[in-house]
Formats: sequence, structure tokens, C-alpha cells
Amino acid sequence: MSGRKRFDIIVNPAAGSRRGGLFDAVIGQLHQSGAFVRCFDTEGPGHATELAAKCAQEAYADVVVAAGGDGTINEVARGLLGHPTPLGVLPLGTANVLAIELGQELRMRSIADTLLYGDAKLIGTGSINGEMFLLMVGAGFDGAVVGAIKPSMKRRFGKGAFVWEGLKAWLKGPGHSISVLLDGDPKDAVWVVVTNARHYAGPFVLAPTADIAEPHLQAFIFQKRSRFAFAGYFLGLSLGQIARMPGVRISTFQELNLSSVAPVPVEVDGDAYQHLPAVIRQGTQFLRLVLPRA
Repeated sequence: MSGRKRFDIIVNPAAGSRRGGLFDAVIGQLHQSGAFVRCFDTEGPGHATELAAKCAQEAYADVVVAAGGDGTINEVARGLLGHPTPLGVLPLGTANVLAIELGQELRMRSIADTLLYGDAKLIGTGSINGEMFLLMVGAGFDGAVVGAIKPSMKRRFGKGAFVWEGLKAWLKGPGHSISVLLDGDPKDAVWVVVTNARHYAGPFVLAPTADIAEPHLQAFIFQKRSRFAFAGYFLGLSLGQIARMPGVRISTFQELNLSSVAPVPVEVDGDAYQHLPAVIRQGTQFLRLVLPRA
């Protein structure tokens, strides 16, 4: 079976220290398969989007590959929106939520096989303040955790950095109140997560019915404020039973407006974004994503 022959790979050079040689091993396997590979290193926030858009316009590659974590994948995807060139994934990040969502094994041969032979299918996206996201938006607790983690911490401690900052945020107590307008219906919350995918923060199942191939966003609205309530949320998430926890409202929507009087931090696809307010809607532009073979 003849696979793809031309690859443009956009690399976050800091991601996971390239996961102990996984990046080089995948590139070597592509070369052994007779593929032509061009690699482009990112130089700062937003650069991956610029590189991806340029690669899509050149139309040299059969697939443009994001090599990095979920934030890098998000940036590359933004550059490919509306273009026929599909997005491939070489997971090098800390959580690799998209790879887990797709069932992508973090092994050289499996990743190379996906890039060479996997089907490219249309997937659903979301929009926050007019900007695309692939996986999730978090306002409140996870926004504070992600915003507190410096890149050097992530590189040095990996998932441990998230655990440490998460513990600090939990001990500090729930943050500021969030005003929610769910298709015009007002709600109060202390934490809001909007997801396009089943998984959250790695292997944890937040939304069992979600499917990234379907345009279907879900909002998880956490309303109880105590540390005890948040401990329950985390337990429910670890067991895949968040929907059964008291103080959690789950809804689909057409438009979600989030605002706050005091600053509330936001994360998008695992990267710090900004503070509220935010308007979240279903994405309207198409994106093709290369999926692992069954």
C-alpha cells in the first residue's frame, strides 16, 4: 500500500524535550518509507499558525504535521482552517489529550503508520471570541492552574507541574464567581469547562457521549464553591462519573457567554489564553484531521 510522500512538520522545539527521541525516530521511519520531510521550528506564540498557513498555501505537502503538545496542535490547526491539506499529529506534549482522544499510541511505528496511511476526516471545532479551539476551554480553576505553570516547570516536571499547581489552587479555594448565559438563560458558576472531546487533562473521561468528529459542544457548569465540593468534582472526574456529582450542570448550547466582575483566567487546549469575558460557539470552518487506522 502506497502511503503519503510529502510532509511538512511544524515543531515546537521545547515540547517534552522531543519525548526522549520519539520525534527523531518518527522522522527516520518516514524517511525509510520513502517520504520527503520538511521541518520548521516555531519561534514563539502564534508562529505555528503562520507556518501552517504558509505550508497550506504552498500546497507542497500531503499533510501538515503538528509536532508538540495540544497547544502547538491548536496553533497549527488554526493555520489550516478552510484548507484541504489535512492536519497530522506527532504528540510530544505533557498531556497529549488529542492523541488520547484519537486512540493514537505514543510509539514510533504507530505514529508513522498514522501519518503515512491514516484516513483524513472532517472534525468539529469550537470558537472562543472568534478564535478556533479543538478540544476544550476552561474558565476558573483550570485556567488558574495552566496560567501558573511556566514553560520551564512543564519541561522539568511534566505532569507533576500540573499536579503541584492544581493542589495549590485547591488549597487557595474556589476562585471568583462566573456569570453564565447559556443561550440566554442565566446561571451562576465558579468553574466552567466547554469540551469538544471525551477526554480531559489526559486519560480522564469528562464527556462520555462527546465525539470530536461531530459538531457538538458540551458545557460543564460547576456551581458549588467549597473545597469539599471541588474534591468531589476531582473524584468524579477520576472515576468518569462527573455527571453524577452534585452541583454540576451539563448542557449543549448554541452560544455561551461567560463574564465576571473580578479577573477569571481562561485556558484553551491546555494553554493559557486570557481572562473573561468570552463568547463560545460551535466552529463553522472545516478541518481535516488524519486519524489512526483501525
